[in-house]
Parts: sequence; structure tokens; C-alpha cells
Amino acid sequence: MNKIPRPLLVQAGTVLLLLALWEVLGESRVLFQALVPGVLEILGAAWIQVATGFLWPHFLVTLYEASAGFLAAAFSAIPTGILLGANPFLRKVLEPPILYFAATPKIILYPIFLMVLGVHFESKMAMAAVSAFFPLVINATMGAASVSGIFIKVARSVGASGFQIVTRVYLPSMLLPIVAGMRLGLGAAIVGAILGELKVSNAGLGFIIIQAFNHFRIADMYASILLTFVFAAVVNLLMTLILGKIRRFSPQRGF
Repeated sequence: MNKIPRPLLVQAGTVLLLLALWEVLGESRVLFQALVPGVLEILGAAWIQVATGFLWPHFLVTLYEASAGFLAAAFSAIPTGILLGANPFLRKVLEPPILYFAATPKIILYPIFLMVLGVHFESKMAMAAVSAFFPLVINATMGAASVSGIFIKVARSVGASGFQIVTRVYLPSMLLPIVAGMRLGLGAAIVGAILGELKVSNAGLGFIIIQAFNHFRIADMYASILLTFVFAAVVNLLMTLILGKIRRFSPQRGF
């Protein structure tokens, strides 16, 4: 019989401890009782949201906005990263401002997106795209810059075109950093979409969280937050599994 891994036991114990502390805090009346509903009350509210179908239209809206924004970011960030990684001069010129913008809270751009794109899906997609762009472009740049110059010289010596060098030299060599950037970028896209929904929206996970808060349905608010966390955790787990599969068969295991 296989033993349960120790890290998993520690994680499970930590979760149980936090749940116990939450329950004790709620029962202690140190805070206003309605602010800390019981764990069972929150789980019950979450079950109602799932079982009644209330959650699913909002979940699909957030998934659509985050996915569209992520794809837009990927199709722009990966070619940009290859260009910067392959050209040291451009990298020296553009890498510093990219790093500066990466550290800037993206929510400050949301008023611009609202003015240009309106209050519907497009502004949330833009928030998701700009949030996902920077992890993707930074990882792609690092990956392209680390490609061995010998591979490129060999490809050119046999007459490979620029497109062939990109598709047959750069992309295979960059696979690990690209997928690692996708893992970070997808999480950032979800955060960006939900931030937009919290501000101005009429649908989405962020919308139902802020609506529950506005109407002081605190258990429903925590339930929506919990389900959003589960959604993000599942996405991250899938990306982690994909990255693990790629790392297992990649020659760049030490990356």
C-alpha cells in the first residue's frame, strides 16, 4: 500500500486547521457574527449555487473572457518574445520597459478599456489579455535568448528559412519556458477578467461576488469566492500536469 506523500498530509492538515480556526473565530463573536458565517453555511451556499445552475452562466462568462484574453496575449506575446530573444539589441532596448510595465498594477488601465471598448465582454477580455501578456512575453524572451546559437547556425547552413528556424529550432527549444509562462499567464488572465467584473459588469464570477457583498449576503459571497478559487486551482493543476509531461520528455529538464 502506497503511503500518502508527506507534503499532501501537511497541505490537508493546514486546510483543516484553517477551517477550525475560521469556525472558532465565528463562534467566538469577536467579529460581527454575520461577517464570519460557519463553514457548513458557506459550503451549503456553494452547493446551492452549483446545484441550482445559478453559477454556470457566470462561470462561462468568466471562462470566455479569460480564455479570449489569454489567447490574444499568447498570439502576441510569444512572437514578441522570440523576436526579443533572437535580437540582443532589441532586447536591451525593450526589455526594461516591459519589466517596468509587468510590475505595474494592470487595473489602472481598466478605465481606458471601458472608454474604448465599453462595459461588455470586450473590456474584460482586454484586462485578461494585458494581465497575461507580461508573464508570457518575459518567459518567451528568456526561452528564445537561451536557444543555442549552434542550432541556429546549423539551420541556416542547410538553407532553412526564417519561418523554419522559428518553428523547428526556436519553438521546440522554448517549449518548457513557454508552457511555464502559459501557466502563469492563464492565472493572470483569470484574475484580470474577474477584476474587471468586480468594477463594471452584469455577469461573471466577479459580478456575483460583488453583488452578494452589496446585498450583504456574506455566506453567498464567501461561497462564490470559494468556487472561484476551485476554478482557478483546477486550471493551475491542469497546467502543472501539462508542464510535468513536457518536462519529462524534454531535453531541457534542468530549466
